Amino acid sequence: MLIAIHARKICPTGIQLLAQLQDLAYGFQKKLLLSEELAALLASASPIYGTFKLAQLHLLKPALMVSLGGDGTFLETAHYIHNLEIPLLGINTGSLGFLAGLTAAKACLALTNFLQGNYRLESRTLLHLKGNKGAPSFALNEIALLKRDAATLLTIDAYINQQLITTYWADGLIIATPTGSTAYSMSCFGPIMLPSTRSFVITPVNPHNLAVRPLVVPQTAKLHFFVRGRNRDMIISADGRATVTATGQQLSIKKASFTLKMVQFGDLTIFDALREKFYWGIDARNK
Repeated sequence: MLIAIHARKICPTGIQLLAQLQDLAYGFQKKLLLSEELAALLASASPIYGTFKLAQLHLLKPALMVSLGGDGTFLETAHYIHNLEIPLLGINTGSLGFLAGLTAAKACLALTNFLQGNYRLESRTLLHLKGNKGAPSFALNEIALLKRDAATLLTIDAYINQQLITTYWADGLIIATPTGSTAYSMSCFGPIMLPSTRSFVITPVNPHNLAVRPLVVPQTAKLHFFVRGRNRDMIISADGRATVTATGQQLSIKKASFTLKMVQFGDLTIFDALREKFYWGIDARNK
């Protein structure tokens, strides 16, 4: 069995944790491999680990992929996993850690439980974006259609199953999954959805219309957007991976044909994460 680990940054806690995970894997007669990006961060320590290329993850096919860092690292790792159905475990050494919710202190126990089969896999829906230009893109959290400059609005004609929803005049539009409902969409007053919810949410960014509100749509919906603007360019962001592209094109978004397998332990729920990470419901009257 191969266990692959990826990180974009490393701290003393992370270095110590890697050594502990290495010893643990060795005790179970499993092999630990590091992404070349992570190995480069370790400098002289990296030769004691085997390495792999993220772009060749499909050749490696490890039994477990570990993301070491924050939610940004988790999303990047999910991007490389794509449709390989490799279980992904997020260990938080970053700031928030909503997706990568496992603390470094509990990482060794979690890996032990995984190797002993004491875990569950939670399937998370992804978005599939296709435009007139460029390759298709996928996102676990959200796809955002954003203006490039600070001065002008985008005009976005939105359709669901070929029926006109409305024309948005806004700084942009976010199409979020239930997983992404606690990310960019939430900061624009979008609703929080449970991971099991079979819906997406369309959330406008700074709409120039008081009547426009976030809209929840079923995951079976086929969404189309025609983006116009005074500026020739716009930004398409898929989980923070931003691409500058031309306005005046039609974009289609639908549910991806594959899901991400997130490793979960115990009975922790999204409500535990909301209370711990976002201080949801904090009230002096609640004891």
